[in-house]
Amino acid sequence: MRLRINAYSCIIYNMENFEDILKLVTGNLTKEKKEKVLSEINDNKGNIEIFRKVKIAWAILSSSSKQLSDFDEENLFLKIKAEISGKKRNRIPALHTVLKYAAGIIILISLTTIFYLNKQDQNNIPENTEEILYTSVVTENGQRSKVVLPDSSIVWLNSGTTLSYPNTFSGENRKVTLNGQAFFQVYHKENYPFSVHAHGLMITVLGTKFDVDAYPENDEIAVVLESGKVELTHEGFESFKYSMKPGERANYNIAAKSLNIGHVDASIYSSWKDGKLIFRNEPMKNVVEKLKKWYNIDIEVADTEVYNSIFSGTIQNESYEEIFRLIGAVCHVNCKIIHNYEEEAKPEIIISNK
Repeated sequence: MRLRINAYSCIIYNMENFEDILKLVTGNLTKEKKEKVLSEINDNKGNIEIFRKVKIAWAILSSSSKQLSDFDEENLFLKIKAEISGKKRNRIPALHTVLKYAAGIIILISLTTIFYLNKQDQNNIPENTEEILYTSVVTENGQRSKVVLPDSSIVWLNSGTTLSYPNTFSGENRKVTLNGQAFFQVYHKENYPFSVHAHGLMITVLGTKFDVDAYPENDEIAVVLESGKVELTHEGFESFKYSMKPGERANYNIAAKSLNIGHVDASIYSSWKDGKLIFRNEPMKNVVEKLKKWYNIDIEVADTEVYNSIFSGTIQNESYEEIFRLIGAVCHVNCKIIHNYEEEAKPEIIISNK
């Protein structure tokens, strides 16, 4: 007599191992038992099919945020067992139908999860991810220029100065960065302050006229307010704040992080924009630095004692030769002028004590 074994009889035969397969999928077998069950699964195609279906069903339920109780696990076991054995077909849908809907649930859960994670990622991304482009206006030594910003504010740039502002300079974004010296005539825009950033110092205004001297080689940043009102703050110090009044000059020492306030004639400090340099008891070190840029020349101070001198005077249309002859006479120093006639070579002034 020949024994014929079809697929159905294989499934019924393997139902004896169903509970072990379920325990294997849920991770509730000892190491020795696990190896035995895996061996039995690999030796029988029916067991492989049961193993595959149990894994799918378990994956559906275990992926849910709801934790299964012991009753739920037992109920799952009975339903899958009844379906595979062909019993209670009138009470539960066919397993392939269950799996079909379960697959749909998996897809729905996956899409929902992907949408949620994507939404979270979008919430973590800044609203404005576009790269901000800047426009920079540069004046070389010996030059001065006048710039009208997109908001109609006017800026005069002194020699050796760079002014940068975003191409989106409008509305709330009225921020500029200064490296050098500039005089600002800011267009008043209610609720939209204008701010100047200079080496950490921030000057914020609504509408006013003021001068900022922030050359990188200087130890201090000087702000002179001609009219209106400005507020000084610092990017690195929340407690740093000062509201200036017209006629005040604020000297911010970069190294010491200290602020010194004095009263001055504001027109003297902004006269450069009208083509004049006015010195009033100015230390020689400051005079030398300003004349370097004003005339685009090289100046060498041979003796440090020269810096003990102070200078007063007004420069408007005079040549650098005339100015240094005047400085030599007034400050009792020797100014030697060397003309370099090579192409693009700068004149050189050597200042020493007499």
